[in-house]
Amino acid sequence: MLLKKLLLIFAVLLMTDLIAAKENQTVKLNSGYEMPTLGLGTWTLTGETCENAVYAALKSGYRLIDTAKYYGNESEVGNAIRRAIKDEICKREEIFVTTKLVPWSNNPDRDIDDSLKQLGLSYIDLCLLHQHGSTSGDDAVYKAMIRAVKDGKIRSIGISNFYTEKTVSHFIKDFEIPPAVIQNENHLKYQNNSLRDWAAKKGIFIESYYPFGGRGHTKEHLQNETVLEIARAHGKTAAQIIVRWHLQSGYITIPGSSNPAHIAENFDVWDFELTENEMKKLNALDTGRRYENW
Repeated sequence: MLLKKLLLIFAVLLMTDLIAAKENQTVKLNSGYEMPTLGLGTWTLTGETCENAVYAALKSGYRLIDTAKYYGNESEVGNAIRRAIKDEICKREEIFVTTKLVPWSNNPDRDIDDSLKQLGLSYIDLCLLHQHGSTSGDDAVYKAMIRAVKDGKIRSIGISNFYTEKTVSHFIKDFEIPPAVIQNENHLKYQNNSLRDWAAKKGIFIESYYPFGGRGHTKEHLQNETVLEIARAHGKTAAQIIVRWHLQSGYITIPGSSNPAHIAENFDVWDFELTENEMKKLNALDTGRRYENW
């Protein structure tokens, strides 16, 4: 009888571990908030397609959703979040929502309020300066984000499309709240390890967009023989190997898709690990060149 009880307890513990392995991991930002390391990117997704993709992601286990004012889909992202909450898939406090502000805004304070209205949320988890514009424009948006943090409208702030220590340092040295996240193009062909390692020492995480290389370049990544060889060894897809590489490299990553099957596939990466040798092979694919030239 005692043996049966012990076996039952062991089975329950094992099942708990398996369930936990399927859950999204998080990192603690310098703002004090936890951010999931794997999310859904929504660039180019619009209308019902966007809403359904975000809903499918939340249903698959994602808790990080990335949008931007420039994308024009904040309202659809908000609709999907409310649907998921209504259907008891998740709670608001479990979801981490990122949006971004353009540097040429005439009124960034108003833009923040508009993003909150479009999303239908009382706060934004992470707001990013979308890209480098003029220094005065960048500073105006960043100061507005700091004001919004103090007002409880935004929890964490950061920057996007800043690729050098020199350009990032300005936001660390000259403002009272440093970036928590830098979101950049980042993939096997452009790994920018020097910025990642430097940022880590400053308590800043790098978030990878275009983890598969971006539109027009995914074939080059998903059909790479090194990636496929490793995928065969693990019984996984090429996409899952690439996502796993990002996570084990210390990146947050946001693959985008409108296909529910692909969305679920990209999230199914918590039950295996790449070996040290496999990581070295994937690291060796770096060319040091970006596809986009911001």
